[in-house]
Amino acid sequence: MFASRAVVLPMLVMALVAAAPARAGAPDRRVHQERRLVVRADEATTLHLLRVAPGVVTTVVFNDDILPSSVDTKALAPLFAQVKVYPGVMVLRPSVAMPDSARPLVTARFAGEDAPRQVTFLLVTDPKEVDTLVEVSRHALSPEALGEELALLRGQCAATEAGFALLRAQCAQTGLGGAVLIGALGPAEVLIERPVKALNGPGLEVMGSTVLYRHVATRVMAFTLGNAPDAAPWMPGVARLTLLEADGKPGRVVLEAPVRMLEARLSPGTRGQAVVEWHMPKGSAPDARYLMEAWNQEADRAVRWEGLSL
Repeated sequence: MFASRAVVLPMLVMALVAAAPARAGAPDRRVHQERRLVVRADEATTLHLLRVAPGVVTTVVFNDDILPSSVDTKALAPLFAQVKVYPGVMVLRPSVAMPDSARPLVTARFAGEDAPRQVTFLLVTDPKEVDTLVEVSRHALSPEALGEELALLRGQCAATEAGFALLRAQCAQTGLGGAVLIGALGPAEVLIERPVKALNGPGLEVMGSTVLYRHVATRVMAFTLGNAPDAAPWMPGVARLTLLEADGKPGRVVLEAPVRMLEARLSPGTRGQAVVEWHMPKGSAPDARYLMEAWNQEADRAVRWEGLSL
């Protein structure tokens, strides 16, 4: 129980629970739970699950007073044998299980003007558990405190929007000129190479040759991927770059990068352009050899390039 309510509130709850008649017939076999809910000002629209069961008393205790008149007891009457609402306590004893098709809501408004102004419970009947005691802790904020938080959020939104404006300006730049303007293409030369032929995977084929672009530490591998007519749709996933050992066997994974395509997926019997872009880690050995794999989202179909020199 909340310490601020001293001894009076616990005695009231004990009296209410003791006064409720026991469920007729077989005892309830659900696990009886005691929980604590925290209601915050920024979660005013959150529905809090309250598990009730026929014949079982559920007691809800509030650390801040509520308005008993705010609880619509008439709407609950067809489903409950007992509904008692006091400034600090609400006692519920259903007579039937809560319907799955139209689960009832119970809204209780707090006294005073602080936020949150209310708390709403979604009533359900769980076959395994029932809430017998729920303590509701309201983290209230005054209108002044809410105003300070709003001012802080507005400042954060303004800073975020300024960052978005810069990103929008960068995204609007296309072509080689755009690459220069956003700093992706500098004065260093761009080398174009035709790496080793790809090893096709199940139902996949790299159509034509692969092109590798080298610019400072940036690498871009471009290829056309074809999906077999009898294969499942292929959705681009992750490309993995693995360092090859001296004996040619795969060693440690150097990095992973997304496989990018204009299409969201390759349907059976279609082809599409794909690219993988990454930055070579500092200190990479110039004579090292690598394995590049371009996987789908399910990581069960890929094409590979073995022995890449990057």
